[in-house]
Amino acid sequence: MPEVRSISPAEYAVYQGETYRAAARVPAEMQLYRDGAPWKQVPIADLDEWYTIRTWGTFLEHEFEIYREGEDGYGIGAVGTGDGRWMAETWAKPEEHPEVNFNRPDQFTFEATVPKHMVSDIHEVRTDSLGPWRERQENR
Repeated sequence: MPEVRSISPAEYAVYQGETYRAAARVPAEMQLYRDGAPWKQVPIADLDEWYTIRTWGTFLEHEFEIYREGEDGYGIGAVGTGDGRWMAETWAKPEEHPEVNFNRPDQFTFEATVPKHMVSDIHEVRTDSLGPWRERQENR
C-alpha cells in the first residue's frame, strides 16, 4: 500500500527551546509528540511558541489547502471558501479531468485527489496561536 503523509494543518509547540508536533487539550494543556508518539502534556502557559502551519497550492488556477501527500498526488480541499460556483461546476464535471478523483461530501466541502503535476505554487502559511490564546486569558 502506498504511503500517504498528512500535511495540513500541522500544529507545533516550542517548549523549553525544542519544537514538537502538538495538539491542544482541554482546558489549557498541550499534548506534545516525540517521534510521532504522545510524549508529554504541558500547560499552554508554559510554551515559548504555539502555531499552526497550513499548506496551500494552486489547482486549475484556484487555491486549495493540501491535506495529504501520496507518492503520485495530493489530497486537496476547500470548505465553505473560495469560488463556490466554480468549484460546484468543476466537481460536477469530473469527465473533464479524468486523472482527478473528485469528492463532495456535502454542499460546502470540496475534496479531490490530484496528480502532483496539476498542483503549483505550493506554500506554507504560519499562524500564531499562542498570542491570541494569551489575549483571551488576559481578557477573562
